[in-house]
Amino acid sequence: MRNIDIVTYSLLGQYADSNEYYVDVAAFTNEVILNGEPIMNSAILNFKNYIKENNIESLRSNEEYLLELLTLAILWQLYSDDAFELSELPKNIIRKLVEIRKQGGNIKAGADFIRGILSTIFLSPNSNYESTINLSSKNFKKFITWLSASGEFDEEVKRFNNWEKYFSTLALKKLEEIFLATAAYALWFNARSEVVLGKYTRNVNLFLKNEYPKHKFKEDIILCGRQRVEYHLNMVGAEIMNRAFRDDFFKTRIKKLLLPICMRYNNEKNCKAKHTEEGYVCGSCTAECRVSKLTEMGKKYGFEILIISHGSSAFREEKVKYGEIGIVGVACVLNLMSGGWKARNLNLVPQCVILDYCGCKNHWSNEGIVTDINVNQLKEILDVK
Repeated sequence: MRNIDIVTYSLLGQYADSNEYYVDVAAFTNEVILNGEPIMNSAILNFKNYIKENNIESLRSNEEYLLELLTLAILWQLYSDDAFELSELPKNIIRKLVEIRKQGGNIKAGADFIRGILSTIFLSPNSNYESTINLSSKNFKKFITWLSASGEFDEEVKRFNNWEKYFSTLALKKLEEIFLATAAYALWFNARSEVVLGKYTRNVNLFLKNEYPKHKFKEDIILCGRQRVEYHLNMVGAEIMNRAFRDDFFKTRIKKLLLPICMRYNNEKNCKAKHTEEGYVCGSCTAECRVSKLTEMGKKYGFEILIISHGSSAFREEKVKYGEIGIVGVACVLNLMSGGWKARNLNLVPQCVILDYCGCKNHWSNEGIVTDINVNQLKEILDVK
C-alpha cells in the first residue's frame, strides 16, 4: 500500500501488515476502560438500575454502556452547536428524505440528490471540538433530532433515546455532574487517542482540507466530514464490542463473513459474483482476489461468505433467535460501531474486522482502491488455526 493511496486512514502504519495496530488498539482499549471506571461505578450503575426497573432492554456489560456514554460525549462536542442551529422545517424535510431513501430503487437516488443539497446547507458539521451548548433535557432532545436527521447515526440515536429518558428523571445538578464527567473523559480520549492511534489516521486532516470540499451537496457530506477522533472512537468501539460478544459468537451454529464490494480484485463488469437475497456470492473468477481466497477458506472451515454492496444492505431486517447466527462484518472504520449495534438489534451475534484502509468509489476514491484485511485477525476471531 503506497502512502499516496492512503485516503484517510491506514492500519498498516509503516509496516507491510496491520499486526501492530491490533496490539496498539487492544492496549489502548484497556486504558480507555480503566480511565472510565469512575463513570462506570456511578452513572452507569444507576443507569443500569433504571433500565432494569423499567424493563427497557436486556442488561449489557458496563463497558458497552461506557462506550455509549463516550460516544455521546464526543458527538456532543462535535455536533451540538449544529444541532442547536437546526430549525424545524429543514429538520423534518431531511428526516423524511432519510426514510424515503431506505425504500431503495430509483427513489433512493432522487432522495439522496435532494438530501445532499439540504444536508450541505443545514447539517454540514463544523470542525471544532469546543461546543458552547449547555446540556439540558431540551437541548439533548434537539441534539438527538439532529443526529436522526443526518441519517448517519441511526443506531446511536436508538441508544441515546434511552439515555434521554434516564436524564429526564434526574435533577439538573445530577445531570450536570454526569455531563462534566463524561465531557472530561471525552477530552482525555481525544488527546490520548491522538498519541496512541493518531499514526493510523494522519491523512484524515489532509483529506478534509483537500478532498472533502468536493463532497459538497452530496449525500455523504456528513460521513466524509468525520473528524479524527471519530475514527479513533470507532477503533476502540470495535474492540469493545468484539470482546463483549466474543463468547456468544463462538457458540453460534451458523457463522457468516460479510465483505464489502471494494475488496473485489475485479471491477463490477468483470466480477462474476452471483446475486442472492442476502448478498453476492463469489464466483471465484480471479485467483488473486482476496474475496475468492476467503471463500475457499470458508468452504474449508464452514462459514459462509457474502459480498455486500452497501452497509445499509448488510442485514436482512427480520430478527432471528439470538445465539443462532454469528456474523463477522468487514468495513471501513466509520461504519463499524453502527454495523455492530444494528446486527445486535436483529439478534445476530456480531464481530468485526476493520479494512486496513478505505478505497470504495462511492465515498473515498474516484478510481477505487482494492481494499484488504488482516487475515490473521480474521482467523483469530473465527478461531481458525
